[in-house]
Amino acid sequence: MRAMSLGFGLVAASMLTAQVVLSRLFAGTMTYYYAFMLISLAMLGLASGGLLAQLAHRFFTPERLLGQVAVLSLAAGISGFVGTMGILTLLPHARFGGAFQVYAQEFWPLAAIFWCAFPLFFFGGLVVSLVLSHNRERFHRLYAVDLVSAALGCVIAVLLLNTQTPVEVMLGTVVILPMVAAILFALAGRLHSTAFAAVGLTVAFLLLGGFLSQVPSIARPPHVSWLGRPTEVSEWNSISSVRVHPSAFFTWSLSGRYTGPSFRMKDLIIDGLGGTQIVKFNGRPESLKDYTYLDQDLTALAHKLVPPEGRQLIIGPGGGVDILQAVRHGRKDITAVEINPLVARVVNEDLGSFSGRPYRLPGVQLHIENGRTFIKRATEQWDLITLTWVDTGGSATALAFSENYLYTVEAYQEYFQHLTPHGYMGFLRALGEGEVVRIDSMRGLTVAREALEKSGIQDPGKHMMVAAVASPHFPRPMCFVLVKRSPFTAADVAAARQHLEALDFQALWMPDGSVNAASIPQPFTPFAGLIHAIITRPDPERLWAESPLDIAPATDNNPFYFVERAGPARAAGTGVLELRRMVVILLALVVPFLLLPLFQLARQTGRLGTSGWAALGYFSLLGVAFMLVEMEFFHVFALALGSPTITFATVLASMLVASGVGSLFAQRLSRARPALTGAVFVALAVGLGAFLSLKGPVLQAVVGLPLSTRIVLSAVIIAPLSFLMGLPMALGMSLISRRRDLVQWGWALNGVFSVLASAAALIVAIHFGTAVTFGLGIACYLGAGILAWVMRRTPVPETEQEAPPQP
Repeated sequence: MRAMSLGFGLVAASMLTAQVVLSRLFAGTMTYYYAFMLISLAMLGLASGGLLAQLAHRFFTPERLLGQVAVLSLAAGISGFVGTMGILTLLPHARFGGAFQVYAQEFWPLAAIFWCAFPLFFFGGLVVSLVLSHNRERFHRLYAVDLVSAALGCVIAVLLLNTQTPVEVMLGTVVILPMVAAILFALAGRLHSTAFAAVGLTVAFLLLGGFLSQVPSIARPPHVSWLGRPTEVSEWNSISSVRVHPSAFFTWSLSGRYTGPSFRMKDLIIDGLGGTQIVKFNGRPESLKDYTYLDQDLTALAHKLVPPEGRQLIIGPGGGVDILQAVRHGRKDITAVEINPLVARVVNEDLGSFSGRPYRLPGVQLHIENGRTFIKRATEQWDLITLTWVDTGGSATALAFSENYLYTVEAYQEYFQHLTPHGYMGFLRALGEGEVVRIDSMRGLTVAREALEKSGIQDPGKHMMVAAVASPHFPRPMCFVLVKRSPFTAADVAAARQHLEALDFQALWMPDGSVNAASIPQPFTPFAGLIHAIITRPDPERLWAESPLDIAPATDNNPFYFVERAGPARAAGTGVLELRRMVVILLALVVPFLLLPLFQLARQTGRLGTSGWAALGYFSLLGVAFMLVEMEFFHVFALALGSPTITFATVLASMLVASGVGSLFAQRLSRARPALTGAVFVALAVGLGAFLSLKGPVLQAVVGLPLSTRIVLSAVIIAPLSFLMGLPMALGMSLISRRRDLVQWGWALNGVFSVLASAAALIVAIHFGTAVTFGLGIACYLGAGILAWVMRRTPVPETEQEAPPQP
């Protein structure tokens, strides 16, 4: 039995590891907007495996268990290997329409890519279902093994992704785990020929994977938007992929009047989406006198207003150009906060001879941390805080659609609090049409206004300055916003106007209200009136609702900065439409693998009775509840811990281990009085409600502590709630353990509703906020508690009906 348990644990670990690794592969080759689909695919595989086990129960017998799960484990590993190669083959056909296009243009290649990922989870889910259903008396222990092994798989994935690419991890580790499990299953069943064959296949695929991983185009696949571009550096870590391409001289917001020298540059692209420039520099600060283009960039406006002795915080320095600009303007105290250690390494080490190692220039202090977490932890104040078109190039959790906590109302309030009394905050965002660009600067402005008003500013317009440029060096207009903690002075306005006019930049709003929106030339005309309304309208909420663009300010409760929701005067944007398209792909998998088998399974199910029907609803609600609650955990602790990698590992491992421990206690609970069962669900609802209510103060108390302490405290906060969340599933299985058909029904329905909830959670969060999503999760747990009471009070009929004869 130990060999079987160990094999079972390896399969469970491979399922979670595959989710993490394939999420990273999807994010690095197609943008992170599709990474969340892996959760749905994994849940679908587990559920459909359970259904097949019940439908073919005459074939999947206890006597054949070990031999069958050995073969199925081999099938999981082989299908994972073949599926990974299939994904790599199909990626070039998933057109994204060019650089910085974040959604696929072709539906069928995208659907085929997800189909390639599915068989691994299907066969793995079938193994998990068979082992659990044929060991119902030990369900709570095996379920604990399942959860703890999945937690270990999560940690393993994160560790491996810091040293290997996702393809290397898939071919060298993920697909090998279920093959090793096949060996253990075969040995447990004394099936020596099967074990021998499994050893041979494991070694063969291990060698083949090692060989293929030596091929650069396989091990380090390019992002589909950058196919054909010559690549100088291609590196991966658990946060992102980083690729460096040769580039012509450009900046995003350089004046068209610039006639000075051009400098050699390289493009550093993060997950194919977030870009930054690296300029050729010899590392000597005195050489920056020749880099006059840094003065003629729109972002230099901030340096015209902030004296050289002013302290500067740069959030997202990327390739280091912002650092060079600050040093050129004489700054001696520069704090640079970069979320991705790989970016810092590539710029400072791998390309150090080209970049001049900007992070090591005198006066520069580098911090590797999430910018939002850093500002929460900081006790200092700065004269200038800048964010120059900063995006992480990846989701903070890889489990959500497009959240960004750098650009929320609460984030801006925190930036303002860390400014000196007369300090400035500046951010550069895009203008233009198409995809997420059309709302970019507009939403940034609504966030700034809302944050100023929540900070007690009565007239936000006196604290804001907006300018734009259509640079001949970049194909998209850009908008630069300066926000001052105190009102702009007449001298500030005069100096800014002189700088803008000298370099042919366009003022879109000045603090004295002197800009006439009707006189703004193209290409800025479409935005001039809206910008004026955003800053001056006395009823902003009405403007947000009636605007032709979704410009409602992003908040920590609704951090989907780039998503356009539908409104009275507008249709839903590309992001919401793409989410709907992902639901269609999920349904295309759910129907043949879940719904149709469920109809067939219904014919083979014996009499349910009140308790049986309650059990089906119970497991369905658990599937929804866990997914809705899980999302908020990731969001909250992403802010506390800073690093996406550490957040993912800490939250998921803590949840799974604590849930596994909870499942061990479930069998005792099944024999306790019904009142105690109800008390567990009440305690869970109260605990989750307390977390929702107190997360702000708790986060603020934790975030200032050292990282190791934050990790421990995060686990301590998560563990008791997850312990309670681990009880219901094993408890329910204990209550219906005498009915194998109900066990399979419960497992399948739990998977079905988990699949649907993974997409529904995003839809609800985008339209109503993460707090509502979390609250619905609590309500589902309370509903499950009521159904558990019904199951305890009414015995489940013990008869199982044989399948009716086929006509």
